[in-house]
Amino acid sequence: MCFSKRMKQSREKQGMTLAELGRKIGKTEATVQRYESGNIKNLKNDTIESIATALNVNPAYLMGWVEENDDEVQHRAAHLEGELTDDEWQRVLDYADYIRSKRK
Repeated sequence: MCFSKRMKQSREKQGMTLAELGRKIGKTEATVQRYESGNIKNLKNDTIESIATALNVNPAYLMGWVEENDDEVQHRAAHLEGELTDDEWQRVLDYADYIRSKRK
C-alpha cells in the first residue's frame, strides 16, 4: 500500500476530517487532499513526520517501509502480558529484532 492510501486509511481510522488533519499539520484541506490522492508525491521529511504524529502512526508505516504500525504491534503485545513466560517473551523480542534486521 502506498503513502497516500496509508495516510487516508490512518486519518479515517482516527475519525479525522481532511480539514482537521490540515489544521494539525499546518496545511490547507486542499493540500491534505492532494497528499491523499497522490497528486503531491515529494513530501519533505518534516511534513511526513508531522502527518505521522497527527495520525498517531510511525512515519515508516506511512512510507510503506514496514507493514504494521509500531503502535499497533505494541498494543497487540500489551494484550499478551501475563500470558507468556519470560522465556517466551525473550523469543518474541528476539524475533522482533530479527524482523527489524531484515529491513536494513
